[in-house]
Amino acid sequence: IILLLFSLLPALTAAGERPLVPYEGSAKDFSLADYKGNKHRLEDYRGRVVLINFWASWCPPCIQEMPELTQLKKQLNEKPFEILAINVGEKRYKVRKFAKLINFKLPVLLDTKKDIFDDWGVKTLPTSFLIDAEGTIRYRVRGNPGWDNEQTTKIIEKLITETTNTTKLDN
Repeated sequence: IILLLFSLLPALTAAGERPLVPYEGSAKDFSLADYKGNKHRLEDYRGRVVLINFWASWCPPCIQEMPELTQLKKQLNEKPFEILAINVGEKRYKVRKFAKLINFKLPVLLDTKKDIFDDWGVKTLPTSFLIDAEGTIRYRVRGNPGWDNEQTTKIIEKLITETTNTTKLDN
């Protein structure tokens, strides 16, 4: 099944891209464990631009964007930027097995009871939020925007530049 999904990815990519939509709101803090048992709080990432991505292993568009998310993180690795992939509703062993199968190395947090999913008002998967260094949600996208898309990358880099400039002014 996994191989079939990966074989369909190229066909889904161009047709499934959606733009990042400006969004205003304060990001609600949360505390979730990753599949290794380490706790992550959103507040711990303050001062960095954070991409929160809600996904599930049964969701083809979610699977499609995982290599793009990995590449995005590699591209921006030296900058104040983090990606937190929140798995929705699946058991730890299944998520761990799936992440290993596709060699997904980003932090994968577990929202097994869908509390954060509901608290953030997410309705569809994948849904992602782009949060600035101050903890304000600046963009939301339902679906895959094409994380390797030049327009998407420019939006993220602009937020990172704002973060860097603010840090310089504070010092």
